[in-house]
Amino acid sequence: MANRRFKQIVAFGLALTMTAGMGAAAAYADDGENIVLRFSWWGAEARHEKTLAAFERYHELHPNITIEGEYSSIDTYYQKLVTQFAGGTAPDIIQIDQPWIEDFAMQGQLLEDLNDYTDIIDMSTYDADYLAGWCMNGDRLEALPLGLNGYTTMYNKKALEAAGIEIDSSTELTWDDILTLGEQYKEANPDGIFLHTDPNTLEKNIFRPYVIQQYGGYFLNPDFTIGFTRESLINAYNYLIELSDRGIIQPLNETATFDGKIDQNPVWVNGQAALCIRWVSDLQQLLNDNVDIGVCRIPVNEGAAETGINCKPSMVATIYTGSEHKKEAAEFINWMVNDEEATTILADCRGVPPTERQRTQLQEAGMLNAAMAEGISIAVANAGTPQNGLSDNAEVTAISLDIIARVLYKQISPEDAADEMIQRTEEKLETLKNS
Repeated sequence: MANRRFKQIVAFGLALTMTAGMGAAAAYADDGENIVLRFSWWGAEARHEKTLAAFERYHELHPNITIEGEYSSIDTYYQKLVTQFAGGTAPDIIQIDQPWIEDFAMQGQLLEDLNDYTDIIDMSTYDADYLAGWCMNGDRLEALPLGLNGYTTMYNKKALEAAGIEIDSSTELTWDDILTLGEQYKEANPDGIFLHTDPNTLEKNIFRPYVIQQYGGYFLNPDFTIGFTRESLINAYNYLIELSDRGIIQPLNETATFDGKIDQNPVWVNGQAALCIRWVSDLQQLLNDNVDIGVCRIPVNEGAAETGINCKPSMVATIYTGSEHKKEAAEFINWMVNDEEATTILADCRGVPPTERQRTQLQEAGMLNAAMAEGISIAVANAGTPQNGLSDNAEVTAISLDIIARVLYKQISPEDAADEMIQRTEEKLETLKNS
């Protein structure tokens, strides 16, 4: 299954029609009844501005449709949605992270089956197998990708050059290299930070790949069992301690202030950080005048069972089942993903666009960031097991974050931390399995 998904990602969108708003672009709602659609998302300022510009243009094309934006930071977004779902007040169109499809499915049928809207949304621009692998809840198509994503190492060329460190897109770092080069960077720049993190980046993009690379496979298995081993956890906790003790990463209490806002940390803003491991879609928000970003593969130690590089939709569009304007919501989604003008307006604000038509259009217009395109190519070429929605369960992530914090604050040993992680995760999985 994993190998099939890798091929799906590589072939994603290939050999698809190049005409915007094709076949299924059914007639839009009559310009009569005034309708307000609510659309929620998270992201950096560039995504905010371009999304609002898309709303404005759509209203010009369809004066009776007004789209109201609901913008949140990622650190509060998930819980806000859970609250809205519980109260029946969720927006009509919702941008979500792909693993949340499974999370929300456990809470009931909250997202529309987009198979019911093929007369409105042109699905031919997407690879059917890719949709089946990433956007389905059983036989229900509950989302459409808005971007393609993968883990990548982003490095600040200016900071590395000043420290005399050479890295390029062909560099294949190991986790040991991070320690060695980190020491070299600190010698040249005592106030700098070699590996830029926040708590969630540390857990998702460093700790988990380090764990998974030791055995290969899922972090959490589809049958509600743990994939990781006690030994893999202990090794990962010890590595995080080494990163912290050597000053390769910032202290957790400093980065916690910028959790979900890693681009706003002064260390990065001022060009003092050398590199970070993030989703390709995050590259845009990390750009500033002090940063010239290059990309390469994430670190993988010699003899690893796999790379641990996750490739998936960067985010997906969904329609709330409680919406009173599902048809109009579907029409707007179709415009977002299939219209050439919409592609120009939104560009790469949600990462590398998900269809070949969009990518070709933006590349020909010089509107697709070259580093983002290269980062996706590197991630896809080195992809590991695509992590399932269960592996990204928010409650399990919260458990992991809590334990990592206590490890780094030296409140618990790596061995005890591993035992606790296994126990608490297995208890949570049993609850999820029976829910």
